[in-house]
Amino acid sequence: MTDRHDDTSAVREQRMSAADKQQRNSYLKEFIPAILTYGVLLAIVQTTVDANTPGARWWVLLPVIPMIGVAVALYRAVQRADEYGRTVMLECMALGFGVSMIVAMAYGFLGGIGVAPTYGPWIVFGAGMVAWSGSLLLRGLR
Repeated sequence: MTDRHDDTSAVREQRMSAADKQQRNSYLKEFIPAILTYGVLLAIVQTTVDANTPGARWWVLLPVIPMIGVAVALYRAVQRADEYGRTVMLECMALGFGVSMIVAMAYGFLGGIGVAPTYGPWIVFGAGMVAWSGSLLLRGLR
């Protein structure tokens, strides 16, 4: 018995044109180094920066820099996409944005009464990314 995921991946791969594969590869060449750099810097910052040291607030922002590369890779991917690909990406981004805003509003209300979670902004970010990537996956499975 074959795995449904394997069948879906194989069919999707066959449906991709050479131009689609080129666009995907271009995106990955830009995205992967940026996200790996982010991961490495995040690990370094989380394990070495002491919040009580002078300049700590600047060091903890260091992982934000490679995320600029992620944003540029994403922007360029949207620019390279055809009309359908752009529509799908932007619809999924809009869903992720909407979920983030709803979670941010809930976090704000909780903060107003003093019970906001410590890592609230990360919860907002995570909710948006899960909604965005999940909607992309669901769109790709159709």
